[in-house]
Formats: sequence, C-alpha cells, structure tokens
Amino acid sequence: MPAPAAGGADGLEREIGQIARGAGVGLAGNVVNYGVAYLFGILVARQIGATEFGLYTLAVTAVTLLTRFTIMGLDRGLMRYASISRGEGKGQTLRRLTLIALALGTVTGLVGALLLWLEPEFVLRLFGWSGKPELIPLLMAFAISVPAITLIGVAIAGTQAFRTMRYRALVVNTVQPVLRLVVALLLIPVLGPTAMAPVLAFVVAQGVGMVLALFFLGRLIRTVPPSSEHQAGLARGLVRFSAPLALSNVLDYMNGRTEIIVIGIFLAANSAGVYNAAVRLAGLGLIVLTAFNAIFSPLISDLHHRNEMVRLDSLNKLVTRWTMVFAMPIVLVQLVFAPQLMSLFGREFIPGATALRLLTLGQLVNFATGSVGVMLIMIGRSDIAFVNAIVNVAVALALDFWLVPRYGLLGAGIAGSLTLALPNLLRLGEIWVLLRIHPFSRPFLKPFIAAIPATAAGLAWLRWLPLNGVLYLAAASSVIGMVYVAFTLLLRLDAADRMLLNALVARALRGRRSGRRLPTADG
Repeated sequence: MPAPAAGGADGLEREIGQIARGAGVGLAGNVVNYGVAYLFGILVARQIGATEFGLYTLAVTAVTLLTRFTIMGLDRGLMRYASISRGEGKGQTLRRLTLIALALGTVTGLVGALLLWLEPEFVLRLFGWSGKPELIPLLMAFAISVPAITLIGVAIAGTQAFRTMRYRALVVNTVQPVLRLVVALLLIPVLGPTAMAPVLAFVVAQGVGMVLALFFLGRLIRTVPPSSEHQAGLARGLVRFSAPLALSNVLDYMNGRTEIIVIGIFLAANSAGVYNAAVRLAGLGLIVLTAFNAIFSPLISDLHHRNEMVRLDSLNKLVTRWTMVFAMPIVLVQLVFAPQLMSLFGREFIPGATALRLLTLGQLVNFATGSVGVMLIMIGRSDIAFVNAIVNVAVALALDFWLVPRYGLLGAGIAGSLTLALPNLLRLGEIWVLLRIHPFSRPFLKPFIAAIPATAAGLAWLRWLPLNGVLYLAAASSVIGMVYVAFTLLLRLDAADRMLLNALVARALRGRRSGRRLPTADG
C-alpha cells in the first residue's frame, strides 16, 4: 500500500475538516429537506387519502425514472472531471466541461418532456400500468418538470466539485421541499383531495430550483481564474465516462423502486401509497449518509487520482463510522415504533409497519457499508457500477414478481430489504479487491454496543408507558436518543473522532455567528 504523502497528518486533519464542514452543512440541509418531505408526505397523505397518494407515488416514480435517463450520468461525470480540473487549476477546461454537460442535459431533458406530454399511454404500457388511466393527466403535467430536474441534477453536481454542500443544502434540501409543501397545501383546498395538487406543487418547485442551481453554479465558476489551456476531446471524454452511468443511474433508482412499480401492476393504488410511506420513513437515515457521501465523493476522486490510498482508507473508515453513529438512533426508533410512525400518515397506512421494519434493516446494511457505491464511480470504475446495476435490478425484479403477488406489502418489504442489503455487500467486496480498503475498524462497533441499552429503553417505554399521540412518540424517541448518546460517550472517542466532532462543533458555532452570511466557494 502506498505510503502517505508528505505532511500526511496535516493533510488528513485538513480533509477531516473539509468533511466536517461539508457534512455539517449537508446534515443541516438534509434535516430541513427530510423534515419538510415527511411533513409533506404526512399532511398530503392525510388530506388526499391512500389511493390518491398512491397515484401520486406511481406518477413520481415514472417521471423520476425517466429523468435518470435524461441526466445521462452527466451529474457524476461533471463532478469527477470538474473536481480534477479545478484541482489542477485548469479554469478554461472547467468552464468548457460545465457548458458541455448543461447543453447535453438541456437536449435530453426536452426529449423526455416531449415523450411524457405526447405519449403518456405509451409510458403506462411500458410500466404495465395500462389499467390505471387516471395516471395520464398526472404524467402530462409532470412533463413540464423533466428539463428542470435534469439541469438541477447536473448543475448541483457541478457545485459539489468545488467541495461545498451549501448550494445543494439551499436549493435541493431547503427551497424546493419547502416550496413544494406550501404550494401543495395551497392547491388542495382549491383542487380538492386529488393527486394533481401535489403534482403541480412538484412542478413549481423544480422550476424554481433550476433557476437557482444554474445561478449558483455560474457564480462558483466565475471564482476560478481564467486559463489558456486547450484540451481536446472534452465532450467525447465526458460522454464516454457518463454514458454507462445513464443506464446505471436508472438501474440504481429501480433498485429502490421496483417494488412500487410491481405493486402498481398487481395491487391497488392505495398499496403503492402505503409502501411509499414505509420507504420514506425507512430512508430517514439517508439524511446522514447522503450528507457525508456528497462531500466525500470529490475527495475520493482527488485522493485516488493522487494515489494517496492510506489517507483514503483512513477517511473511509472515519466517514462510515460517523455515518453509523448518527444513523443508528434513527434506525432504532423505526424498528421499535414502526406502527406508531406509520399511523402519522393516517390509519390506512398502519398495515405497512412490517414493511417499514424490513426496509429499515436493509438500510442498516446500507449505512454500515458506507460510501462503497459512490467510491466505485469516483475511482473511475463506472463499468463495474454498470454491471452491478444490471445484476441488482434483475435480482430485484425476480424477487418482486415472486413475492409481491403472493404476499402483498409483506412481500414487497422482504424484496426491498434484500435489494438494499445485497448490492452494498457486493460493492464492499469489489472495493476490497480493487483498492484493498474497507470501512471497518474496532471503533465501528461502538454504535452497535450503544444501541443495546437504547433499544431496551424503547422497549420499556413500549411496555409500560403510553404511546398514543405525536407528543408521546416524540418523547419516547428522545429517550432512545438520549440513552444512545450517553452510552456512545461512555465508550469514548478516539483522536480522529474528536477531530471530526470538534470541526463539526466549530462549523455549527461559526454558522450561528454568521447568521445569514452569503455562502462562498470554499464550502
């Protein structure tokens, strides 16, 4: 294994600081994003009911799957190559890469919009949903948002190449979900309890998000000094790297959504709504994982490019450990209080409690394996990611078509849990073979040890104390969290843990003092 670079300790401390600052911003933004998203789901589902919420779920699934094609992997391609160009001081190359990615995204987004607008019946036949014609006006309304979603994906990835999460936190995690919630709540009294209200709210939020994402990307690019280098074949290289990721991104999305697609084929629309609520809750811990992955991704690319594998290994272990530290109490609350959490969406949703527990266990494996998915992409092995995605979707569809018709929501939960866990275990092995690094260390066990007394506290509340109402549920969840934090601290932090925690605290204090200070390019 290569030796660390000179000044390795200082470099590691600097990179831990970058991760802490970026993850701190990302966590704050994700808390807002997921908080508003859950509020959106709960309030909208309670007002329009499980059936209309299920129709909205199916329509969103279709349009999101389509935009995975239209983005064409350009988001990850731009993040990788823009990060390298910025690190090498190639300002002209950075500008040309960005313009190429945005131009391609504009063309593919418009093509996707025309498909939804002109041929919604064809889209329904593709998904096997011909028996649900009520989806046609929803798909046509969604068509307007396809170019916006595409350009947001590319532009926000471009901002992340500058090692900052502020713009993702502001646009994707704050402005869009808040606007979607507000517009939906305004439209439901006007349009009635129909899925069209949240659909139109979604479209408005995407339009505003596109304008903001492009504005912030342009402002960041202007901070890079101009240069005179000329690098031929940029478009060809970007497309060659990104193209395999187009289908890979589609397949990755399907790994989390094949159950909803198959539910739409075999079960009533209300089952799709219930399962979507379970998926939303089970994904709450992604607040943590996506925050760390988003800022760690360009670091992976940069360190691998410079062959600094010792430092990459150290950071990988630290990021995975702290992903588990933050995600574990969320996992425990979901496992212990699943029926109570599902009831927040309405009594029609309580039958999804078992699916929620199963999906939470699958997400636990996702958190425990850390950044293995983005690491394959960021080290340039999009070919392996592509093959993985094909295998994963094939297995997922086989499980879904076997289990969903026979066992309904329970079958969907089993299939969903397995298709969360198995791909991450596969990627874990691949990263070990390619780089000889893994995310595990002795301190990695601490969150699992602290989870034992925290779980006991939650079960004790469930056995002896009331749990009928949001306030009681919040109090019981807080008890699990406090017991978990207490035992985590009793197990003590090592030097790297303290370094990361101190950087997080310092970032939070700076953010509080700076108030509404405008974000800068350094993250």
